[in-house]
Amino acid sequence: MTGAEAEVRFHVGDAVVARVAAQCACRIPGVVGLQADLAQALLGLAGSVLGPDRVRPTTDGVTAVVHGDRTEVTLTVITRLGHNCRDLARAVQQEVAAAVAAYTGLDAVVQVTIADVRLD
Repeated sequence: MTGAEAEVRFHVGDAVVARVAAQCACRIPGVVGLQADLAQALLGLAGSVLGPDRVRPTTDGVTAVVHGDRTEVTLTVITRLGHNCRDLARAVQQEVAAAVAAYTGLDAVVQVTIADVRLD
């Protein structure tokens, strides 16, 4: 090419987005951890039977699906008593979407489920 930048094409995998989302979510005050949903638990069982290379890898508590230049992220969060669930879910949505966009360049739609509240 003469004087012009070459067009860069890349694909960010679902697992990359899931790992970025998980790491970001676990740093948010009020998030104690992430919890695998039923689909992830079943995939884990299938992986132990079929072998891990035959089942799509997941990050416990996070699923991500990349569609072109955007991604859909679903997180299942555990919190501790004393944190407002609505405010926590909103913070997770905003911070995870920003982290995914900064790291991958993808627009992220983030859905958060508060699955458990620890009493300790």
